[in-house]
Amino acid sequence: MPKILTESQIASYRDLGFAYPVPVLSDHAARALLAEIDSFHARTGKHVRDLRGKVHLLIKSLYELARSQAVLDAVEDLIGPDILCIESGFFWKPARDNGFVAWHQDNTYLGLEPAGAALGTWIALTDSKRDNGALKIIPGRHDRTLDFDMIPEENHLLRFSRRVRGVDPATAVCVELEPGQMSVHGNGVVHGSEPNRSDRRRVGFACIFAPPHVHPTKGGRMSASLMRGTDTHGLYDRDPVPECDFDPAAVAAIERALSGSLALYKTKA
Repeated sequence: MPKILTESQIASYRDLGFAYPVPVLSDHAARALLAEIDSFHARTGKHVRDLRGKVHLLIKSLYELARSQAVLDAVEDLIGPDILCIESGFFWKPARDNGFVAWHQDNTYLGLEPAGAALGTWIALTDSKRDNGALKIIPGRHDRTLDFDMIPEENHLLRFSRRVRGVDPATAVCVELEPGQMSVHGNGVVHGSEPNRSDRRRVGFACIFAPPHVHPTKGGRMSASLMRGTDTHGLYDRDPVPECDFDPAAVAAIERALSGSLALYKTKA
């Protein structure tokens, strides 16, 4: 019996590659977390939209969100009780911002096998609607990497500027969420988002989760956080549990990842 997802949401994920909405935070808790992130920015001068790869290791409250019962119950309903978090990051669009995410598949850059066994979660900390650049998904599961073109990086929120060929935008589903709601999608699903044409910002926190038998095929050995259950295969180095914001052990782990398997996120000089 599912822990949190409905039978129809599980069927949607199995058949179409995605499911939503999944409540994981109250509206108040989502807004409080966003206020904490804003305070973090004001206090340190570091903006989370510039921190990519494993942001859940850098800010303690994001680690707690990634391993919260509601998030992990939803993930468990789809991939089982043993859960690793491989990476995380923000998708942050200020009001009237030209930033966008081209049509892409997560597994194009992750290179995980078996393809389609990992999934992404996307948690809205503001409302995420059509006018402010909500996530859009092309329905359908894909167990292979689709052909793509390299595109200019200007205004592209992902540093790896790839765009899947042959996408018909008319078939896209706009995943509209309220603050505190989450969507989930398979790592082979084609998705992206348009610029924010509204006067509101759009902020989402995303994670990639996988069961322990999923193995990386490029970029060298990966590291991961064991969020629930047991690591039954030992294919990943273990990320530390952060004790505080910018825990030195966590920072060192991220630096190792950015010099290896997650080098695509490393800021260019």
